Amino acid sequence: MRTTIFKNGLLKSSILFLGISTFMLSALLFTSCSDSESMETTDDTALITKIESAAKVSIDASNLPANATAVFNSDLADSYIESVQLASGLGYKVAIVSDDQSKEEAKSDVYFSEKGRELNDMSEKGKRRKHKCFEFVFPIDFIMPDDTSITLEIKEDWILIKTFYEENPDASERPSLVFPVDVTLEDGTIQTLLDSDELNTVKDSCKRGKDKRKCFRLVLPVSFTMPDATVVDVAEKSDFKLIKEWHKANPTIKERATLIFPVDIEFKDGTVANILDQTSFDEAKESCKN
Repeated sequence: MRTTIFKNGLLKSSILFLGISTFMLSALLFTSCSDSESMETTDDTALITKIESAAKVSIDASNLPANATAVFNSDLADSYIESVQLASGLGYKVAIVSDDQSKEEAKSDVYFSEKGRELNDMSEKGKRRKHKCFEFVFPIDFIMPDDTSITLEIKEDWILIKTFYEENPDASERPSLVFPVDVTLEDGTIQTLLDSDELNTVKDSCKRGKDKRKCFRLVLPVSFTMPDATVVDVAEKSDFKLIKEWHKANPTIKERATLIFPVDIEFKDGTVANILDQTSFDEAKESCKN
């Protein structure tokens, strides 16, 4: 009986010792990883500063290391390269422009080490590059320079636009987003943006740190006259896709749909106004800026 007790006690002690050891090892590994990440961020910041201040020469994007090129096929698949500068012995400064209009800043710079590792840019400019004013509700559509359309079903499909330009190197015009589009704001609300003006207004509010919700919304039902004189009735929110489908089917026509008046609009505070014509509608939009 005493032997059994001794064994059980030894077993419990061993289990306790193993538990403490495992905990200490996990804590040590976590601390080491945290320290490593912190050091890497610090090192990256220092390297970016050196690249910025160093003398640089312009090079062709094809001369970027393979690791950097791979980033443009994954995390930066929504962006295209405007210019590349090499700081000898340090790394690369790459000016990019994003086709993803949900980003706060369309133009930005990214940095890579000599071997092509993307550097972690923690500056305010770097944070703005990564910040999104909203998320697109997929699918979204683009009209390409050859008047074909590309539909992005998920965010990974940004690579489809990059592939188009790789297969059409002479195409210089960027793709056109097909409106209307639905976007999800940071507070979870979904807004329907009818045109690029409304999208730019949301982005402007984002940059100023203001409420990104639209100043007012159309009270449905409403109707639109299309450039070919056909009429599209929007009885419920999902019917806005009919306007998008018309533009996809008529990619060479740049003229937009025209709202048929009178219409009612509802402001964010719940008040409703009756709008009789385009002039009054434009004045209502302008009042939102004040």
